[in-house]
Amino acid sequence: MSHKLGSQKAHESHSKDENSCTNQTPDRVLADREDSLRRLESDLNQREVSLIEREIKTIRMQEELDRLRPLSGLYRVVKAMATERKLDSLLTVITRETQQMLQCDRCSVFVLEASTGELWTQVAQGLVGQRVIRIPVNGTSIVSECARTAKFINIPDAYADPRFDKQVDKNTGYHTKSVLCVPMLNRSGEVIGVFQALNKKGNPFTNEDEDWLEGLTAVAAGLIEQAQAYSEIERFVDKTLETLAQTIDRRDPLTAGHSMRVTKYSLLMGETLVRAEEQIDVLRYSAMMHDYGKIGVPEAILWKNGRLTPDEYACVQKHASITFDLLSNLPFTRRLADVPFVASCHHEKLDGSGYYRGLKGNDIPYLARIIAVADVFDALTSVRHYRNRMPIEKVTEIMHAGRDNHFEPECVDAFYKLPSNRVLAVMESERGQAIPAEVDAFRNVSWQRLVELMCGARPKYEEEGLKETFERIYNAGLPADYQPLD
Repeated sequence: MSHKLGSQKAHESHSKDENSCTNQTPDRVLADREDSLRRLESDLNQREVSLIEREIKTIRMQEELDRLRPLSGLYRVVKAMATERKLDSLLTVITRETQQMLQCDRCSVFVLEASTGELWTQVAQGLVGQRVIRIPVNGTSIVSECARTAKFINIPDAYADPRFDKQVDKNTGYHTKSVLCVPMLNRSGEVIGVFQALNKKGNPFTNEDEDWLEGLTAVAAGLIEQAQAYSEIERFVDKTLETLAQTIDRRDPLTAGHSMRVTKYSLLMGETLVRAEEQIDVLRYSAMMHDYGKIGVPEAILWKNGRLTPDEYACVQKHASITFDLLSNLPFTRRLADVPFVASCHHEKLDGSGYYRGLKGNDIPYLARIIAVADVFDALTSVRHYRNRMPIEKVTEIMHAGRDNHFEPECVDAFYKLPSNRVLAVMESERGQAIPAEVDAFRNVSWQRLVELMCGARPKYEEEGLKETFERIYNAGLPADYQPLD
């Protein structure tokens, strides 16, 4: 009974709700629809506002990145001061960072060469190969005026400015639009170069670009001044050591040039055998000074026209230890600290039979193993008091017989892979005469292949006549009365 009453009431209530909805007025229905539309519009507006806010945040982030880009670039340039010492490397970093900072097409660093009165591109983006732009300081170009006046020059349209030299574009194939030039000043306030930025993307260069480039140029000028001073010191050291080496060589006219040829041969091998740049410098100075200890060997022994006695040879052997003692007194930088040791090890042999320490295998510095090959090769192919230049076939026999006992095989192989024209250019240098033009004919022939031709190998089409040409070069100007004793 009660169950039936409950069902009846529920049915009546549902009927009333249906009647209520059915009985709504048109105004009420319209109001409900408008309310739904307002809610939908509000929701869409909120979504649109959210999208706009997100877009604003993105723009602000991009603006912040654009604002910070110069700071990050400036940081990387300053950081390079701690790692780079070579001027070219420093300027490459500076130009790359400046291009990103200013959002321009390319940058160039013109260094003032006071002795010639020229500004030249130490580093220039976009130039192909080794092309260099040289501009006279007293010329009519924008860069020249910037250097003369030591003032900023900001030009929105280069071709509308009479100071712009259109010939530069013709020479380089580039089309200049906007230009920003800033002078680089040293600590004395003197112009040492000009920093040039070209073709700002989208718009001309702004005052803000000028401010950033001025700050970066101040850093760049300091780096350039520092690097130039460092380069001058290196050139002085290099020339001083070269002069010392030549002084020893020239005690005997027959050995003049030996140290420089050994250095050149060593550096040729070093191109493929040595990776680190600082090791190349150690190799150069060690090879240059390897015989410096001969200053302690009497000239009567050095100039002896014949084979040395055992005592005389023992005296000559002392030059290696004298080299170490003398070079150890020189204040080499930490980067070059190994020079005395390497230079004094050029007579060590892989099997331990060398002098003066009797080092064996890997105990011998690798750079000294390179120098050993160069030293012996030059000695064998040069005139000595007791013999003429040794026949090249005999030289090869001695060099290959020394593999694994005297010489590092890898170093011998590297030498024999060298292009013959480069070997001959070194071989004929320091002989008091110009290097024969015929040397260029050997540029496509390795030294190993030339030796094979000298030993009777059948020449290919492009190799015909090389044997005769080599013999003419190798034997030119040699004293006919010298008799080999080997």
